[in-house]
Amino acid sequence: MKHSGVWRKRLGRVRANSAVDLLLRKLPGAPILTVQSAAELIGRSTQATNEAIARLTEAKVLSQTTVGRRNRAFESSDVIRAFTALERQLASPTGDTRTAPPARRVPRRT
Repeated sequence: MKHSGVWRKRLGRVRANSAVDLLLRKLPGAPILTVQSAAELIGRSTQATNEAIARLTEAKVLSQTTVGRRNRAFESSDVIRAFTALERQLASPTGDTRTAPPARRVPRRT
């Protein structure tokens, strides 16, 4: 995914196979996650994952949202926008819903 290079520039040095590195590689397939789900996804401790998420949030790779009353969740808006754009492209006969209307329902443009 093209965002990965931009994210790595924002983060600066990222140690290979660190929790941050592993999360960066997994984000395209899991753009919304909790600390617990991310820890399970990358096979690291909750503490290491929480620190990685904090670093990714600080670099604006992730943003915090909530799930329910108390639970924190984090999302990658870049990944969600990329998937939305892809879905809009695939819905139009010309590949661009700005030039040809979608042939099916698509997410609202943000």
